[in-house]
Amino acid sequence: MLTAYSRVTVVTADRTIDLALPNALPLADVLPQVMRYAAPDNTNGSPTSWTLAHLGGASLSLAQTLGDAGVLDGDILELRAQDDDVRPVAVEDVRDTVEDSVDASGGVWSTLTTRSFSVILGVAVLTALGVVSWVAGQLADSARLADVITPAATLITAAVLLFVAWWSSQFARVVDAQVAAGGAMVWAALAGWVAGDRADVDTWETVAFTVVSVAVVAGIARLLTPAATGHLAAAAVILVAGLSYAIVGWTDAPIDQYRRILPVAVLLVVGVIPLVSLSVGGLASADYRVRHVGRLDLVTLRARYRASNAVLIGSLVGISLVVTWGGTALDLAGSSWDRTLALTLAAAALLRSRLFSRTPHMLPLRIAGVAVVVFAMGRFAVEEESATPWLVVAISLILVAAVAASTLQISDITRARVKRWLNVLEFLVVVDLLVVLFGALGVYDKMGGVF
Repeated sequence: MLTAYSRVTVVTADRTIDLALPNALPLADVLPQVMRYAAPDNTNGSPTSWTLAHLGGASLSLAQTLGDAGVLDGDILELRAQDDDVRPVAVEDVRDTVEDSVDASGGVWSTLTTRSFSVILGVAVLTALGVVSWVAGQLADSARLADVITPAATLITAAVLLFVAWWSSQFARVVDAQVAAGGAMVWAALAGWVAGDRADVDTWETVAFTVVSVAVVAGIARLLTPAATGHLAAAAVILVAGLSYAIVGWTDAPIDQYRRILPVAVLLVVGVIPLVSLSVGGLASADYRVRHVGRLDLVTLRARYRASNAVLIGSLVGISLVVTWGGTALDLAGSSWDRTLALTLAAAALLRSRLFSRTPHMLPLRIAGVAVVVFAMGRFAVEEESATPWLVVAISLILVAAVAASTLQISDITRARVKRWLNVLEFLVVVDLLVVLFGALGVYDKMGGVF
């Protein structure tokens, strides 16, 4: 039965104490006295809000009295931080439990979700239209993109996507702004290609128009929102690759040799990209400032870290695009040296990704390597139709082997040994990449046919 006081047992992680607590006072008035006797010794100085709860049950509201909560003599109460998620072992009310689980799982469609959905859907549709337009232009009799789409349409679309990128950075998610900025770069590439077609210039000049357009739009996107920092880094890599391609075309040097050298060169410089990103993003100067000049506030340091990380990811994406382009172009060249170089390039990209440990840093190179291998397999299946069933079997066996290898539980020592062997394999693949490159360049033929 209820009395003016309830004799209860209050338990914490450190102690158990018997107290007589008034029934008529709100828990907010009772709790300070409880804390005097039962407060945990180790609170880490954090301003945690505390409450009482039935042992293993839900927390009691601070506005509720012990009488309203039905606390009786002899009950056991738990002193608990309000942010603790403690749920009863046995379900007392299915409806309440399901509602709590649904609320905790999140995923409620909100205004922010509508904005993100609209942005991603719109950018996806526009990007798909751009790709279809480019393919249609390549398949046309004149092989001119300018016959399919106008320069005004490409520029207007790029401008709209730039506005969407800025708007998303203010009213939606950062990832939405990044997606919109990427779509704007795609349409900037189409604008540059159309300009080259309209000017009726050589291919290398069209490539120069394209990469410059991409770089300009990426720079504008970065001015509109810091979310496009990675896009600018990727555009810088593409700009260097495209302008070097144009310079080679302008000098009448063998363009095929450039297509062989460029992807290998960009893959070999992956190791210096982290140092470049630290310098460009400002993280290296932040370390110098803290060591020699003075303090640096945490907000500025985090901003510099985000910028350095974005530069690193963007640079790796740009390198991966160059590797993908180079690998597919080499596989289409037809010669055995070029096709071997394409596959070796893919293997080197997969192994060079191990230089990093975080998924966003490893993923671009791995996707590039897999894309080149898949393209080579698809081309082989088209040329050798009789081998297609065996190719499917081989891919299935590779999948089974990958699943089995990833399922194995290995110790840290074994993992270190595997990593060491992979380092040796990576070294051998890079050496083989250079050997095959020299063969594709015709060095061995000039030496009298070494192979």
